[in-house]
Amino acid sequence: MSKTVNILVTCTSRKTRTPLARFRMQDVREKTVAGRSHEWIGRLSANGASQTVASKLYCGEYWSVVRSLPTAAQDFGLTARIWICSAGYGLISPESQICSYSATFSPYERDSVMRGFNTDHRREAAQQWWHNIARWSGPKGSELRSLAAIAHKYPKEPLLVVAAPDYLHALEQDLNGAVAALSDSDLLLIASAGMRDFGNLTDHLLPCDARLQSFLGGARGSLNIRIAKYLLQYMGRGPISLKRQKTQLRRLLSKQPPIEQYHRRVVTDEQVRKFIDVELNRNGAASRSLLLRKFRDSGRACEQSRFAGLYRDMVSDEKIA
Repeated sequence: MSKTVNILVTCTSRKTRTPLARFRMQDVREKTVAGRSHEWIGRLSANGASQTVASKLYCGEYWSVVRSLPTAAQDFGLTARIWICSAGYGLISPESQICSYSATFSPYERDSVMRGFNTDHRREAAQQWWHNIARWSGPKGSELRSLAAIAHKYPKEPLLVVAAPDYLHALEQDLNGAVAALSDSDLLLIASAGMRDFGNLTDHLLPCDARLQSFLGGARGSLNIRIAKYLLQYMGRGPISLKRQKTQLRRLLSKQPPIEQYHRRVVTDEQVRKFIDVELNRNGAASRSLLLRKFRDSGRACEQSRFAGLYRDMVSDEKIA
């Protein structure tokens, strides 16, 4: 009898169908999390748009790897049970029937569920959103609606969570509930490259970072899911536990070359806006990617999603708004 691993992956902005305006978070004007989630759930429940199974809606490199997980697991004597953390729909399965939508926990995107909240309140807003969306029955094909529910139903099976920090922060309270429900806390494993601190869940973070990118291949955006796929071969060789998988990953990391360091200085949002303003006045057709590269080449640091959000705030039809 094969061992089963519950694997939580995340949604992606890349989809095979373009969402209607009413299924874009930026179209929801409510200011509070309670009001925003209530209106959003109402829109999804009313629907009216064509639906498809989640596994066929998401696309791109990340999801190409996700779709390969069940076969890869089988090759190593495992059964992979896939779950999806969707900012728009909550916890769903690959078989859930959903319509195309645009919602994210990434704070600098226009369709962020935390849009309008300042830095001090974003994490709380994201957690409240996840709590509210989990209370909804969800779309057809969604049996369980929280990570704690997964752990309650499968208390002796490992739960491997594969997510970037923005999504993990939204899931934090739910993950604490999952740990409490598992028969052994060692059964919760979190793959989030480069993340070092996660409150009382820090010990559940697997040691992994950008050093593994050259070894596993692919773009940085698909690194977490590639790490998860690689872990399956370790899991198939013996008992699955946090301690065992940490040891295996540390051994693999020790064999990788160091990460190339970029010594860039941190800047404020206002400094980034001023840079964009000056550059677009020089060249109104300059693309976002070109300006970000020029900004970083000047020795200044700015996360891609943050730069994108500030750029969009200032630009309309390739001109200063």
